[in-house]
Amino acid sequence: QQATRMLNDERARALVDNFAAQWLQLRMLSRLKPDQKTYPIYSDELLADMRQETELLFWTILRENRSVLELLTADYTFVNERLAQLYGLEGIVGEEFRKISLVDLPRRGVLMQGSILTVTSNPTRTSPVKRGKWVLENLLNAPPPAAPPDVPLLADDDGKPLTGTLRQRMEQHRTDPNCATCHQKMDPLGFAFENFDGIGRWRDKDGGEEIDASGELPSGEKFTGARELIELLVHSKKEDYYRCISEKMLTYALGRGLEYYDQCATNQILERLNADDGRFHSLVHAIIESEPFQKRAS
Repeated sequence: QQATRMLNDERARALVDNFAAQWLQLRMLSRLKPDQKTYPIYSDELLADMRQETELLFWTILRENRSVLELLTADYTFVNERLAQLYGLEGIVGEEFRKISLVDLPRRGVLMQGSILTVTSNPTRTSPVKRGKWVLENLLNAPPPAAPPDVPLLADDDGKPLTGTLRQRMEQHRTDPNCATCHQKMDPLGFAFENFDGIGRWRDKDGGEEIDASGELPSGEKFTGARELIELLVHSKKEDYYRCISEKMLTYALGRGLEYYDQCATNQILERLNADDGRFHSLVHAIIESEPFQKRAS
């Protein structure tokens, strides 16, 4: 009862400001500087708006006790005039954020918001590798191994005009079998978001050619574009996502990393989430009732 009372209090926004900002890497936005020539619409105010959009979605799910899956699938978001211009929306004026429907737009959840798309890009271009790695680490808790130290970076400018899409250039870059082993896990996830540029604007072409946002996971499941990938993750990787957010929040609640002896508690939290369709309050209740939290050192 006390936990529910606290979750319904405005001060529960501390979970947004601290946990969500840390988990989703929103704090990085204040340190990023997208290239002004490449993205003339960029401004520090726009980056702050991006963070607020994601925080408002997280806060809505927390406050209304919605499923944590909605972070991936939400068909609504919050925008002001600057974000509306970024997303190509008309009729929205002023600094105030308002809730809008995404039903007729090619966006869903945090993965298609400007904040995450910018955090996972380079200053002058997108980075399918960063985007794929972000999904693996922050949503599926399956970080890829570190790259070998002698692998060269993909050149943005070798003195010649860049031709073809980024995907085509990357496919040439990873012909080395040592690279392909890791990239086959990350790249399909990242390529799904290639219709969004380095600050989250929708685009149909890259390098003068149509973007191919299709892919196939190592498990053999195929998708065409970001929305199909999200549907795939929700249906076939839901358990991994539930476990990931359970472990992330338990780590936050305990103020320490998890150990092997926390596995039982994590499994119990996972069972609670599954039983209650992933509702946010059930996640918090399961954590505060867990043995590691009840017996944590003061």
